[in-house]
Amino acid sequence: MATAKKSKTKKPATASAPKKSAKRATRRTPSKPAPEPPIEVAPPPKERKEYDALLREITLAERDELRGWDRKWEAVATVLAKKYFLFDDETPNAAAWMKKHTREEYRTGARNARVAKLASPDEEQRFTVTKIDLAYSIDEARQRAEAKKKGVEWVAPDAPKKLDLAALRYTVERDGKRRSLTLEQVTANELRALQGQESRAEGAPAARISKSAKAVTKAIAADPSLNNVSVKVRDNKVTLDAVRFDQLAPLGRVLIALKLDADRDE
Repeated sequence: MATAKKSKTKKPATASAPKKSAKRATRRTPSKPAPEPPIEVAPPPKERKEYDALLREITLAERDELRGWDRKWEAVATVLAKKYFLFDDETPNAAAWMKKHTREEYRTGARNARVAKLASPDEEQRFTVTKIDLAYSIDEARQRAEAKKKGVEWVAPDAPKKLDLAALRYTVERDGKRRSLTLEQVTANELRALQGQESRAEGAPAARISKSAKAVTKAIAADPSLNNVSVKVRDNKVTLDAVRFDQLAPLGRVLIALKLDADRDE
């Protein structure tokens, strides 16, 4: 008798635990290389000749401008020397005449007139008007000090002797070292400091200046980028003049680096 086969019953599938997904390695996308600067192609010789001619024109124009400046202020110097400003009924004195005809204050105009009379346009371009004027002021201060030592009165000449500006040397202190610098290398503020020293050598009483004020003056004078900045110390107060907007950042860095402490000046 045949027996029926038992049907195999399938066990219900049990839910398997979810497999932990392996962490995917993060791929770093390679950074794009910086674009190479475009290759500049040299202009043809014809354009190069035009460029050279334009450079010459710029240089000549600057010289012409200086020559015009020089002629103007030489004429002013003659007007001042011969007192021709008295011919103008609207200007009772030299200062009023200067303001009317040059739009400059008398002190600035007189400085320009002296430099134009004593220096050439090429020297004015090379050394600057400010430093040439300071060089003559220092020379005059030395002459006055020398006259005082000899016990004689110093009288300013009508026509000062012209200086060999390229041969001038000034001993200043930079970075803790004494250096001998030419008129080109020295800054205007360093010259102003030397002028003050020469004035004191004449016998003028030296005002007490705090260490902080001295440090500010010295630091600004040593920075060529602040060459035009005028530093004045009076009654232990430091006044800065002629600071351009683009000089505010370097001036701030110079002052912050000093780390001044007012208490130490007492």
